[in-house]
Amino acid sequence: MFIAEAQDFTGHIKGGIYLDAHQHKPDQDLVGTMPTATTTLVKIPLLLVAAYSNFITFTPPNPRSAPDEQGKYSAVKYITITQSFILFEVVTILATCLPSHLADRVLPMLGWRSPTSTLGVHLTLPFLIGAFLCGVGGIIRILCYRALGRHFTFELSLRKDHKLVTDGPYAVVRHPSYTALIMVTVGTLLCLTGSGSWLAESGVMNTLVGRLLVVAWAAEVVWIPIVMIMRVGTEDEILRKEFKEEWEAWSKRTPYKLVPGLL
Repeated sequence: MFIAEAQDFTGHIKGGIYLDAHQHKPDQDLVGTMPTATTTLVKIPLLLVAAYSNFITFTPPNPRSAPDEQGKYSAVKYITITQSFILFEVVTILATCLPSHLADRVLPMLGWRSPTSTLGVHLTLPFLIGAFLCGVGGIIRILCYRALGRHFTFELSLRKDHKLVTDGPYAVVRHPSYTALIMVTVGTLLCLTGSGSWLAESGVMNTLVGRLLVVAWAAEVVWIPIVMIMRVGTEDEILRKEFKEEWEAWSKRTPYKLVPGLL
């Protein structure tokens, strides 16, 4: 339940925070005794972690090496929709702490048909797993940017005086930046689509616009990792031709492309 003034449930917000007289029980999804209001507020910093991880993952750390390829692997649609979904959920959670007359104005703009339906927004295990994947994936992505420096580009290219980097995350697998990207996209999917999320609970999926938006977003979520995985073999071949024996020695020391011990 959300903490509220001691009044009967009337279908409104009382004291600025929602109360359902038939749901006076702690959140059983994750913790046995912590109230739902507390666990729901915990979602905010985790959602911000997911937002930042997506920003880091899909923002080029260096200028594009080939302007004509600018739109080839563009993730603008994905990142725009993703950050919007995260924003809507954060604002929803914050709105439950507003005075009732303000919350009643804000929530309908976020797709909520009834103020009391926000009781469905809560913390779940899949959400925590997703936030963990986003956080770790974002960190790995940053380490890859630092390891490659100016040589890291979103396009398949070799720059002047290009060097083969084999230390840091590249000593674990040969394409850790792609591993990180997959972790972030899968983590984001878990965070934003499962039970207790804005998408699942608000009713926005019952509208045509909502369905179209989610379909467009889901297509990007699936397509971007596929494109990255397809590039692994091509990138290996480019590096093998350029660095020859150096690449062969590295591939023997680091035999796995994406996941240690598996792939």
